[in-house]
Amino acid sequence: MIVFSDLDRSIIYSNKFLSADSKYANIEIYREKEISYISLDTINLIKQIQYYGMFIPTTTRTVEQFKRIEFNKYGIYFPWSITSNGGVILKDNEILKSWSEKIDKLKSDYEPIESMIYKFKDYLNVDGITNFKVAEDTFFYIVVDFSKFNLESIKEYTNVLESKNWKFYVSGRKIYFIPKEISKENAIKYLTKELGIEYFYAIGDSIMDYGMLNISNKAYLLKHGDINKNEIENSFLSSSFNGMSGTEEILSNILDENCLLNI
Repeated sequence: MIVFSDLDRSIIYSNKFLSADSKYANIEIYREKEISYISLDTINLIKQIQYYGMFIPTTTRTVEQFKRIEFNKYGIYFPWSITSNGGVILKDNEILKSWSEKIDKLKSDYEPIESMIYKFKDYLNVDGITNFKVAEDTFFYIVVDFSKFNLESIKEYTNVLESKNWKFYVSGRKIYFIPKEISKENAIKYLTKELGIEYFYAIGDSIMDYGMLNISNKAYLLKHGDINKNEIENSFLSSSFNGMSGTEEILSNILDENCLLNI
């Protein structure tokens, strides 16, 4: 039983998603502020999956951002993790060199990030852009205030991405600009081949998870996710509940399907 899962809004949640229906605990502190939480039942369910198989976090977070999440505080350790939207694979929390070398070789297939950032600088003063970040020297993203920001204001830039072998995603308040070859699904394909994995589950909530959900043997998505707004919705199994309750439902279903759920 192998489960590849997105983290933010799939396994862990900000305080916006906290509900009296779930008992939860803080799992991430940043700048002395609690910013992410996990339900106690989710902790228990992940431990059950780990006991019988493997749970592999698959996140757009950078390595640094991923390591801020204190899973180990609750006795959860991951032999394998995928970060940086597939740009990095971690083995026992250390960067897997063979995958990094493969990523480096792919760089000749797309416009260098330095060039893409340089071309984007003309847009940094666009109304509504509140932050600009570069991740792992691999991709970059902006944080926007949609009450002020209009996607049309950067349309001239997004229109040339295809010719540069780049793509962009809108996810929440963030807009990501990523080389096409850097994806969660490509990292999963590599890792499943290396480990001899033939059957796996995938869990996600956003359009950035679509690729990995699509290549999985069984895909689960959270009811609250933006991917549900697309026509592809019927390709996957959706939780009946939003937020933490939806996460618990999905993890329980995976264990139950394998006759391993210990309530």
